[in-house]
Amino acid sequence: MKKRKLLFIVLMGYILIFSGCRASSENLSEPLSDKEIRMFNETFFNGSTDNMNNQMLASEYDQPANIDLFQLFYNGNGGAAGQVSEEEVALLTESYSEAPVLDIVKVTAEEMNAVLVEKTGVQLEETQQKGLGNFYYLEQYDSFYNIAGDTNFNWCTVTSGVRQSGRELILEYTKENEDGQWRVVLEETDDGYLFVSNTKIEQGH
Repeated sequence: MKKRKLLFIVLMGYILIFSGCRASSENLSEPLSDKEIRMFNETFFNGSTDNMNNQMLASEYDQPANIDLFQLFYNGNGGAAGQVSEEEVALLTESYSEAPVLDIVKVTAEEMNAVLVEKTGVQLEETQQKGLGNFYYLEQYDSFYNIAGDTNFNWCTVTSGVRQSGRELILEYTKENEDGQWRVVLEETDDGYLFVSNTKIEQGH
């Protein structure tokens, strides 16, 4: 009886030690290598001014549902951006007289939804639709339009990063045309990365 009790105690000890080690290892954070940082700077971000990953950094959000859609799609998404018909221009001119002499960026609701699902895993109808009202909308085309002569694209530089427990990555970065430092959280998937949040780092944090 004593032997069985002793064996039970020993087994429980091994289980606790193993569980503790596993829990401890799962909570560890591992710095990203220079090669990984370079990949984010040269491949995942930047590269060209139509990189939607850079646009995912154009606004601050604590969860994908709160992303500013106007900032995200300010420059379109490279899909239907140049496919604006004369009829669409005429309809937009009724709301904004200078439309014919400015750049008109078009994004269909379907394209918005596809980008959001790809980049965040969240559908358009699941978001707070923040900033969506800043676009001109034509119901017959189910499309959103930004009429402007500028861009909000910003180059970024990832300065450091860590891989947290599971598949979470935390990157800190700077923007070329803005002061300060930001932190973007990504979730690693089998196909790439999903954006979880993007916030500005307060001084002292």
